[in-house]
Amino acid sequence: MNPFVVCAFAVAATGAIIVAKQARAEIALLASATAGVVIFIYIIQGLVPFLDFIKNAADDSGAGPYFSVMLKALGISMCCRVSADICRDSGENALASRVELAGKVGIVVISLPLVKQLLEIAKDMM
Repeated sequence: MNPFVVCAFAVAATGAIIVAKQARAEIALLASATAGVVIFIYIIQGLVPFLDFIKNAADDSGAGPYFSVMLKALGISMCCRVSADICRDSGENALASRVELAGKVGIVVISLPLVKQLLEIAKDMM
């Protein structure tokens, strides 16, 4: 992943959005959301080799299941953050809050197996 590509794309998109905003605000909003999603996808694609390396290292050390939950939580939080930001940019603050709440609930749900293991360890120690 090249951060300069992201910067160049963002600056070009910003220029196009400013021009579009003068003509039709709704087109500018759609262009802004689209540019944000394109950048998000580009960043995620750039992270794949790094995440594969870390996942293999975690599997080799026996921490694979824990790391898997952490990666899923990271993915949920990133996706919900981008979605909530798009909602806020559109003036939908209440909807953005619901997206963030859904992300938090999703993270809690995928963490339940870890909580169960933690409680079993605590029970065995007693």
